[in-house]
Amino acid sequence: MNQVKVIAIVVAYFPDSKIIAETLQSIYKQVSQVLIIDNTPNGSSVLQNLKLLREDNNIKLITLNQNTGIAHAQNVGIKKALENKADFVVLSDQDTFYPDNYIAKMLEAYSKIANKEKVAAIVPDFAELNRGGERQGFVLFDSIFSKRIYPQSGCHEITQAIASGEIIPSEMFNYIGFMDEELFIDRVDFEWCWRARAKGYKIVGCADVVIEHFLGNVVKKVGLKSYSIRSPIRDYYIIRNAIHLALRSEYITFGMRLNILMKSIRYIIGFTILGKPHWKHFIYCLKGFYHGIKGQLGPYR
Repeated sequence: MNQVKVIAIVVAYFPDSKIIAETLQSIYKQVSQVLIIDNTPNGSSVLQNLKLLREDNNIKLITLNQNTGIAHAQNVGIKKALENKADFVVLSDQDTFYPDNYIAKMLEAYSKIANKEKVAAIVPDFAELNRGGERQGFVLFDSIFSKRIYPQSGCHEITQAIASGEIIPSEMFNYIGFMDEELFIDRVDFEWCWRARAKGYKIVGCADVVIEHFLGNVVKKVGLKSYSIRSPIRDYYIIRNAIHLALRSEYITFGMRLNILMKSIRYIIGFTILGKPHWKHFIYCLKGFYHGIKGQLGPYR
């Protein structure tokens, strides 16, 4: 596996200079090339002034000059990686930090999976930095119920995963397709996983490797549980896309539809209570719910 070409795609949107520099420092020496896809309107001066861009020819910046949505930005990077004959594509957010030998360990784990030609993606566990580095485990659906599992080692078939840190064999895009750009942002990664599984492929979680990642803007504790709090516009996309997919996706089971619909109601209540100002979160949640019912996708309008 040490001769393969791996290209990492980092999607950026108003990046923090210190955090994205740390993200790039943690991954760029482990891959053949890093493609930074800048979704910041009019381009990010932070990215244009990055020291690493001047020092390493294998880090390329692609500026889209507007927020095209994470799905489109990922697709731009994926298609460029395929043009550059990548064997594997790594998807990354701008606020994910990778351990030493991340790529080597993940590809070694991939190489040992039986029937790996049916593996659409291999993903690591991740520690959420907003929750004090708490490991998040992996998600499994069983009929109407979903649960998290927390294995300490080995590879495990799972239902879905966040995109950051996901390693995808390039040929999988021929079989599964690209990211759904109509979703714009949120649930894009889950939908791709569901689509892959519906087409007979597997999503595999590797518990031997853990990355660090920021999920959400802040975290609030309610009793013993912690909840990620995002902006009202993110509430909108989360709820809208969840409702849309629950009602219309051809790649999920009836039990998953019910699970997603029930969670969406909880999200509306939770986002409204925990987010401030409460009324603003509530309005965006309701609009997301309404547009999800209608099937109105794309950017917020």
